[in-house]
Amino acid sequence: MTRKYKNENLIQILVILGAFIGLVFLILYLAGFPGYRDYGFVAPLVALERVLIFIIGLVIVIITFITGFRPNDPIPFHWLTFLILAILLIVFGAGIWACVLLVIAFLVALIEEL
Repeated sequence: MTRKYKNENLIQILVILGAFIGLVFLILYLAGFPGYRDYGFVAPLVALERVLIFIIGLVIVIITFITGFRPNDPIPFHWLTFLILAILLIVFGAGIWACVLLVIAFLVALIEEL
């Protein structure tokens, strides 16, 4: 399923940069910077939601880092993997820029495969 890409260095840089930006956005999300409002009496539930999204997002970011640093070792270095990680990053709060970088890596890998 995996193969050696001609532009593997570019794809690795995009994946690692996307994971790093996703980590920064997750930390900012946990701190409450984007769209922070005072929720009053439901604040404990909001804090629980933020912590759960942070933990799941952190696992996805770590998987993305592993994919970028060690291609084909635990996780396949394939265009479909990049698409799945991009979708998971955007769903679990890592930000649109991390998703865009992984989508660019997905497109580069897909164009090479065709």
